[in-house]
Amino acid sequence: MYEKIKKIAKTILPKSILEKNEETLRNLVALKYRGNTVFCNVCSSGLSSFIKLDNDELLCPKCGSLPRTRRLLELIEKEPNWSTKSLLHFSPPKALRKKLKSLPLKAYVTTDYEGEFKADKKFNIQQIDEQDNTYDLIICYHVLEHIPNDRQAMKELFRVLKPQGKCFIQTPFKKGEIYEDETITTPEERTKHFGQHDHLRIYSVEGLSKRLKDAGFQVNVSTFPSYHKFGYNQETVIEAIKS
Repeated sequence: MYEKIKKIAKTILPKSILEKNEETLRNLVALKYRGNTVFCNVCSSGLSSFIKLDNDELLCPKCGSLPRTRRLLELIEKEPNWSTKSLLHFSPPKALRKKLKSLPLKAYVTTDYEGEFKADKKFNIQQIDEQDNTYDLIICYHVLEHIPNDRQAMKELFRVLKPQGKCFIQTPFKKGEIYEDETITTPEERTKHFGQHDHLRIYSVEGLSKRLKDAGFQVNVSTFPSYHKFGYNQETVIEAIKS
């Protein structure tokens, strides 16, 4: 129902109006979900439930955060001495960007090349306009599957990280080998083969880990269980560390 209402709103209302009034609209929707059964750590809201989307993702009605967003925030806040660290965030979701900006990080820089997300910079991940050893932490969530030369992007992530720095990486995953085919070029074919019109491949955990290791990283793979209280799904996160 939520997705149908959202689709109707996008059809009848200009994008500029929706963006300007998004917070007000979300607050109105959230009134229906008042309670204390579940909790969103991104907007610090107690709720009666999350909104279950058609793809089974659990959306926060108050801020729009998804399970991976909420878990990622928890991982960042568990980092030792996180408040002393500089963070580069690729394609930042609005709710998480707002939350991280409110934290006392040493530096928080956002970037989005395609202009899909509001951000400070417009870095090409295949050629990041930053000096070597600049950041302590990098968030690269659901980005690499869009990148033509993903190996070069991984080298760039390694270059701009400080020694002992960490990059949190996630993509859609499949079992087996990485599936990619440069002859698959149309949006329709990419949706059929890779799951989304602008995806260029589907990684396996093992395949992505190997490419990251080839770029110089030490790789830690963590698979987390679902957790109803915070609306977490079972998911895998890769930590790529510059040792």
